[in-house]
Amino acid sequence: MTALVYLHGFSSSPGGNKGTFVRRWAQTHGIPFHAPDLNLPTFERLTLTAQVEAVEALLQGLAERPVMVGSSLGGFVATAVAHRGAAIRSMLLLAPAIHFARRRMTSSAWAAYRERGEMEVFHYGADRPLRLGPELLRDLPAWADDADWRMAVPTVILHGRFDEAVPLAESEAYRDRNPGTALHVLEDDHGLLTSAALECLRNELEAAFR
Repeated sequence: MTALVYLHGFSSSPGGNKGTFVRRWAQTHGIPFHAPDLNLPTFERLTLTAQVEAVEALLQGLAERPVMVGSSLGGFVATAVAHRGAAIRSMLLLAPAIHFARRRMTSSAWAAYRERGEMEVFHYGADRPLRLGPELLRDLPAWADDADWRMAVPTVILHGRFDEAVPLAESEAYRDRNPGTALHVLEDDHGLLTSAALECLRNELEAAFR
């Protein structure tokens, strides 16, 4: 049976708001559900490489190609896994953090992290600030070329018009360079938790399993 795989975002956990919503939807419909903890190997020593490899290992253990839902950084990880050739039925990306690595390597907001090799981040899963170490910084260059990635996986993106964390233009450009991608622009921010956004997510989940 086709499974549903949910990938959470940066400084979050599988039990966040959208993860809980997707989990409950899967349970209601009797669909096998997987939501790996992507704080790997720990949040303090986080790397994109560890996240991608963990998801690849999970997918290799599934009997059928899954539907994958990726939120924010989880959306970036989903595209990385697809780029590397994982068997995926379709992707549903929620404000995906396209160009995550490249933005962290150039953004003024992360300048202090690049200089010091560490920063304090409020972790919503742990409900407290945690120290992000230098491992992520060293790992970023390996994932900075995602503008060149092309995916044949059928993909739907939900992105808020008022998203201040990930520019809407990133999702628009992803759609334009990847035929077979549909984009829903919602009157929402990065959270995508308004009733209209959740209804759109519900509808797209239904469509993915028809």
